[in-house]
Amino acid sequence: EDEEEDEEEEGRERMAVETEPEHKGTCISLDGIKSMQGCATVQVEVLHVQLTCADCSASSRLYLSGADADGADAKTWCEGCSGLIGVGLRPTLLHGASSKLCYLDCVRCSVTDVLPSVLMSVCEGCDAANVHKQEFIRNRLVSGACHACHAKYAFGAESIRIEQITPCDPGGVRGSGGGSKASGDSGDPMDEIAEELRWLRKKAKNDPRQQLIKLGSQLPLMGACRHFKKSYKWYRFACCGRAFPCPECHAESGCPAAALGAHASRMICGKCSMEQSYNPARPCEKCNFIMQAKGSSHWDGGDGTRNLASMSTKDAKKFKGGLQQANSKFKTSSGKADRVGAKAKAKRENEKKFGKS
Repeated sequence: EDEEEDEEEEGRERMAVETEPEHKGTCISLDGIKSMQGCATVQVEVLHVQLTCADCSASSRLYLSGADADGADAKTWCEGCSGLIGVGLRPTLLHGASSKLCYLDCVRCSVTDVLPSVLMSVCEGCDAANVHKQEFIRNRLVSGACHACHAKYAFGAESIRIEQITPCDPGGVRGSGGGSKASGDSGDPMDEIAEELRWLRKKAKNDPRQQLIKLGSQLPLMGACRHFKKSYKWYRFACCGRAFPCPECHAESGCPAAALGAHASRMICGKCSMEQSYNPARPCEKCNFIMQAKGSSHWDGGDGTRNLASMSTKDAKKFKGGLQQANSKFKTSSGKADRVGAKAKAKRENEKKFGKS
């Protein structure tokens, strides 16, 4: 099976490059090219970009493939608002007469930076394609040798120019009647999920759990649940607009974004139900209630300490495991040194001569 997969990868055709690309979206160009020694053309192999969400201005990062058409389009959930953002790559040929590296088509985001990426060049002597082993960074030369004719190549540029030609796609097109056309009509599963999330956000206020949140009164169990027993707050997830005691409860609710890594954007105090920005280490803005039990940071969303040496002695996790943990109350000292080795042998001979002390 592995051999068949390798054959499929070898036989897979490289993504077609647009020689006359449509001038729209965001254009990525390299300015101040220092060297193109041994390179007839240069194009993107793997592009690493930093994006800014159009709704909340939170930053995200994505990898795009310039070789595989399946990896040229990528989508992710914004860490700030949990909205769906995406980018499509359209690679071009960079040569002596053109400094354009590629075009990017953004959905609900904009490109703010190009991070260390991988380029591919065509050898000037034998037309062999060489994927650069070093990552391309501004003002640094990438060099190597052609794998076919062993001729040396070198490429470098002083700066990367990001030019937004047309605005990004807002992600939803409104019809003349004021209604929103479902992006799920395109057949893309991610668009269908985004449409379902829009429906969940619309119905969030009528959810029975949300009716329990009343400013000035306590949440059920002070915000704790069977998963997070020492966490006294609820998390507000922007993907579906609902609040849950923990990410596990969010996943059990059936929200399609939970399994795709959606994060909470706000939190609700378990004592007074005050909703505020997400910061688990900070007490409540209204009642100054500490929403995390002392010594329980090990289980606070996985963000607390897992170092057993620095963990509070009041935390049961510090001594859980018995003999399996070195600093456990029930850990016994090893007697192996008294049974084997040179010291053990000398001790036994001494006992034979003089008896046990």
